[in-house]
Amino acid sequence: MAPESNSPLQLSVGRIPWREVDGEIVALDPATSVYISINGSGAMLWRALVEGSSAEGLAELLSTRYGIDPAQAAEDVEKFLRQLAERDWLTAVAS
Repeated sequence: MAPESNSPLQLSVGRIPWREVDGEIVALDPATSVYISINGSGAMLWRALVEGSSAEGLAELLSTRYGIDPAQAAEDVEKFLRQLAERDWLTAVAS
């Protein structure tokens, strides 16, 4: 289940070992001991989530940066967040 579009979210960075290498995010899933590689737009979204953002904010960032349709950006962000949520890598930020 993906979070609501206006709910502030943040990566659970204290639980996820990760590094940025040459613009790519490399993270270790502690539950499976599998490395995950995220590049391009996903790396940009990852960095924004380290600071905290909403799905709506991420979609706006994606749309602005890459010049894609806002509806497509929202769909892409929802998919990305769903994948992170399935790994339990997201935390709700207290308002």
